[in-house]
Amino acid sequence: MQYKDSMTVDTTIRSSLLVIAAVAVFWTLYVTRDLVAPFALALFFWLAIDALARWIDNLSDRIPYWFALTIASLITVGLLAGLVVVVADTVSGVVDEVPRYQARIGELFAWVGELTGQDISFSALNERFALTDRLEGVIGGFASTIQGVLSEFVLIAIYVVFLFLAQASFPSKMDNLFPDPVRRAQASRIGTSIRHSIEQYISVQTLVSLMQTVISYIAMVALGLDNALFWALVIFILNYIPIVGGFAAVAMPVLFGLVEFDSFGRVAVLASILFAAQFVVSNTIQPKMMGDSMNMSALVVVLSLTVWGALWGGVGAFLSAPMTVILMIILAQFPTTRWIAILLSADGDPDMDGDGKPDKAPIQSL
Repeated sequence: MQYKDSMTVDTTIRSSLLVIAAVAVFWTLYVTRDLVAPFALALFFWLAIDALARWIDNLSDRIPYWFALTIASLITVGLLAGLVVVVADTVSGVVDEVPRYQARIGELFAWVGELTGQDISFSALNERFALTDRLEGVIGGFASTIQGVLSEFVLIAIYVVFLFLAQASFPSKMDNLFPDPVRRAQASRIGTSIRHSIEQYISVQTLVSLMQTVISYIAMVALGLDNALFWALVIFILNYIPIVGGFAAVAMPVLFGLVEFDSFGRVAVLASILFAAQFVVSNTIQPKMMGDSMNMSALVVVLSLTVWGALWGGVGAFLSAPMTVILMIILAQFPTTRWIAILLSADGDPDMDGDGKPDKAPIQSL
């Protein structure tokens, strides 16, 4: 009886410490988000560039890794520079077309007013809800966000450079951190699992986003939607955000089509093509390509998107899936927290090695 009571107390203490530790970790991540979030995004870019460099390196034995890394870095910088150019050109084009868009918005309000029998003209709504002031606030906030993102990209680029400079010393650091060969082998397995999962996620999401982007771009150009290249880039980027990102990426050009097109038929055709492409790719091609690299159920994906989005904003939403996978793999190594990793996993095997059992020599926890 005394033994059972001591086990109950011990379990209670472990659970309490676990809850306190979790609260402390998430509070720290929230408070330090301006410092930690850019570094986490830098890790994402580092893994993506390194994976592309190793893919180029494997194309031929004559290609040295440093050359492949240079090519991968130039490709990444070129894509980011192209993104900035397209965004700047789109903003300039939208400014020039503001009078036409305002006239079309007025027509839409008048059409809705005729259907409802209410005075919902833009001037009436502006007087009641101060739409102009709200729009100016949104534009100002958007400009501030762009400025903040550009400044963070400089910091992210510095992080990425130093990560590559420190990459050569990682093996020796692992040997010094884990003198015991068993522990070192386990740490190596954990790192390999994390790296494989993240690289698989990056490659699959990139290919899936590229498929949807190409289909959407062809449809938008064929239907004559202005700034089709910009909206294609929006679709490509937002598709990295699980579930809601793909829906938002498709909804935004459709809403813009309402303002631009004079015919609702063209808007309906655009919406049908974009949503159909999103549905087919997300529900057939993506699951087959992704396989077990993420091993998360849809519920966990939604919860992780909510939690990481609340902690780090847009960066957290962008990194929610890979961050949750990393957390799941790490929690699986400790007996006290393994049950959390099992709940996070889709098939009950958080180690993602197919046997459903903990790796050898589990790390002793609290």
